[in-house]
This record gives sequence, structure tokens and C-alpha cells, in this order.
Amino acid sequence: MSGTLTQAPKRSTSHRAAGYGTSFSDHLTHIPHAPRGTTPNLLRAAAAATGVLALVAAFVLTGSASQARSRISTVRTTDAPSVRATDDFLFRLQDMDAQLVNALLVNGDTEVHVPRGTSEALYDADRKLADGDLEAATVALAGDQPALNQLHSVSDDFGQYQAQATRTLADDERTGGTVAGAAPAAVFADYLAGHALLFGDDDNGGLMKSATDLEKSSRDAIDSSASSVNDALDTAEAEFVIFGLVLAGGLVCLQLFVFRRFKRVLNPALIAATLAALALTVGGSVGAAVAGNDFQTAKSAAFDSVLALSEADATSAGINSDESRWLLAQNYPGQRGEYEASFLRGENAIAGLAGTTDVGSYAELLNNVTDGQNLDNLNRTPLTPASSFGKEFTNITFPGEDQQAMAAFAAYNTYVQDDAHLRTMPMGTPAQLKAAIDFDTNADTPGTSDQAFNTYSRALGDVIANNESHFESSMPKAQNGIGVWTWLPYVLVLLMIGLTLLGLRPRLTEYR
Repeated sequence: MSGTLTQAPKRSTSHRAAGYGTSFSDHLTHIPHAPRGTTPNLLRAAAAATGVLALVAAFVLTGSASQARSRISTVRTTDAPSVRATDDFLFRLQDMDAQLVNALLVNGDTEVHVPRGTSEALYDADRKLADGDLEAATVALAGDQPALNQLHSVSDDFGQYQAQATRTLADDERTGGTVAGAAPAAVFADYLAGHALLFGDDDNGGLMKSATDLEKSSRDAIDSSASSVNDALDTAEAEFVIFGLVLAGGLVCLQLFVFRRFKRVLNPALIAATLAALALTVGGSVGAAVAGNDFQTAKSAAFDSVLALSEADATSAGINSDESRWLLAQNYPGQRGEYEASFLRGENAIAGLAGTTDVGSYAELLNNVTDGQNLDNLNRTPLTPASSFGKEFTNITFPGEDQQAMAAFAAYNTYVQDDAHLRTMPMGTPAQLKAAIDFDTNADTPGTSDQAFNTYSRALGDVIANNESHFESSMPKAQNGIGVWTWLPYVLVLLMIGLTLLGLRPRLTEYR
């Protein structure tokens, strides 16, 4: 058959496709590009964001907890021991001088109730304990160069005082004679030289001023550290709440997203991850709050009372020494008046009473206050707030502390009344003076000033020990309470990440 082709033949596309396959351009047309907003990508992004945020949270939270724990440790192992050491040093220093004066009062008299050797032995015991306090303070203050410089100055002054006290005792043994209370003028001059080293020429300097300044530095340090602990715990508590709620909120949103896309009511693994986030929130914030409460119990409730009563202890040793100094200076009215004024200042530092102008009016008013003070009105005490018992009576916290504080206060009043009695005793003859010295120095006979003082010191020690025991038990609780959160956030966070991946994995496999 012949003819002319006037039209292109029609070809079947389907036949071509079947026979020869698709072209390269057809591939470009039919392979889809997965948009970034597809469900698998969104799930992967959510899992990654949750993991990163969780790890950041763990890093921040453990860091905050570690910082708080470290600051608590500083208070417990550095600041508190330095305060204890300096407080006890002040007490030992005052008691050393009291024993020195007692030895000078005795002279070589062998008929007094407390012989010279006993006072010298007590002086030496105090000296050794004071040396131990300085060594303890040196260890506690290691790294604090300004405080160590103060401590070195105190150590130097202490050495000078001891040397002068040794010379005074040697001169008295050589020239003091055998009559109690009759120290020669040269021996009294020796004592005044030591007193000037101890208190300065104006009675407001010397070794006591240096030691008091060191003790104040230690108190300021523990107050500053306590403030930083409270700030660190507050910060940690807030961070646990913020990070924990953000993580929990993110996981709840992810749970809702999965529900909407896959029409599944619950995702057990995501619910468990959310519960882990809530455990981080609640557990961490409560742990920081409880640690803060334990720290407040240790520092404000317990150690603040220890500070106030330790101050009273040291000041009490000082007024007891003033009492003996007053006897030693019987032939020196100027010094006698100074020692009596110092005694009154000490009394008001221990239990301040407004309007008292001399030791007699103070004793009378204190007796009236003691009669009116009871367990029900301790927090309404008329004592000045800055005095030691004034601070303690408004900071009664622990079981039995109120009764102990009242017992110590009553014993203090007994001692003050005995001191008032001593000042009215006749001392015109050697026998009368010896009786006054025995009343002042004899701790073995009931009704004497020194026995009253020792009873008071023991009662004061009971209140201090009660507060110390609560400090020692509450500080480890605070330290361990926040300490567990120095590592637990990582455990919870890793659990949270693992549960999130476990919950999303089945959903992702549906797209393979």
C-alpha cells in the first residue's frame, strides 16, 4: 500500500511507560520533599529541645545546690569553730587574770582557805587552754589573711601579758610577805603594768581590745556566711521551681501534641517523664526549703544563743576578776573605783538594767526583776535587748531551754547579791580582810561568792550546751538535705530524657 503520510502517528503514553520506564524528569516530579513541619520532624525537635533543656537544668540546679552546701560547710567547719575559739580565749584570759589576782591576795598566808598554789595552778590551766584556743583559731581562720594578722597580734600581746604576770608572781613571792591582802606597793605596781597590757592605759585597749576585735571579726564572718547561705538556698529553691515547671509544662504540651496527632488518649512514658519533672520541681524546692529551715534552726535559734551566752560567760569571768581586783586595791581608792565601775559595766552587758548608777542599785533592781521574771513572761523581759540574757530570753527555742535560762539567771542574781554583800563586809583588820578574801575565793563553802559564781557558770554552761547540741544536729541535716540535690537532678533528668524517647519512639516508627 502506498500514499503520503499526512499526520503523525499517535503513540500511547501508557505503552511507552510500560515498555521503556519513566524518564528522569518524571522522578523529579513524583518524589516528595518532606516539609520540616512534618510530624516526625516536630517530634524529633521536641525530644531534642527537652533533652537540652533538661541537661541545662541539671547543670544549673546541681551547681546551685553545691554552692549552698559549700557555704553551709563554711559556717559549720570554719566560722563556728573560730567564734568558739575566740570566745573561749576571752573567757580564759579573764579567768587567768582573776587567778593571778587571787594568788596576789593570798601572798604567803597559809591560813586562807584557797592557798596560793591552787590559784597558780588554775592560772596555768587557763593559760594552756588559751594557747589551745589560739591554735584552734589559727586552723579555723586558715586562708583569711586579715583575720590571721589580727590573730598574730593577739598572740604577741598574749605573750607579753604572760611574761609580765610571771614577773608579778615572782616579785610577790619574793617580797609579798605572809599576810593575806597586804600586797606591797611594788607588787601592786607590777600588777598594774600587767593590767595595762591587758586593758590598755585607758581601760579600753590592750590585749582584751585586740581579742575582742578578733572575736567580733569572727562573729561578723559567721553572720555574713549565714546571709550568703540563706541567699543560696533561696536561689536554689526558686531555680528548682522555675526549671521544673518549664520542663513539666513542655512535657505536657508534647503529650497534648501526640494526643492530637495520633488520637491516643495517654502516653504512659510521657506521663512518667512529666512526673519525673514534677518530682524535680517539688523535691528540689522542698529540699532547699527544709535545708533552709534546718539552717535557721542551727544558726538563728541555736548558735545565736550560743554567741550571746558565751559572751555572758566571758564577761562574767571579767566581773569576777573585777571583784578580786577591787579587794586587791583596798588601799588605792582610784583603782578601786575603776574596778567597781568595770564590774557595773559587765553586769549591764550580761543582764542590762536601765537606770542603774552603781553596783548597789543594780543588785537591788536585779533582785526585783528576778522575783518578777518567770517562764511565761521571758519574751517580755525588762532586760535591755542588747545584753546577753536579754538576747537569750527573746530567743528561747528548744525544749527545756526556758527552764535552763531561768536557772542560770537566778544563779547570776545570787552571785550579784553575794558581791553586794562582799562590798559591805568589814575589812579594817587582817582577820576581817582574810574573811573577805575567803568569801571571794572559796568555792567549797556554801554561801560564798566564788561558790555562787561557779554555780552560775555551770548553769550558764547547761544552756550553752543545749543550744550547741541543736546546732550540731541541725547543721548536718541542712548540709545533707541540700547535698542530695548536688547529684539527684542528673538522675531525674536522665530518667526524664529516657522516658521521653521511649514514649516517642513508637510514634516515629509509624512513619518508616
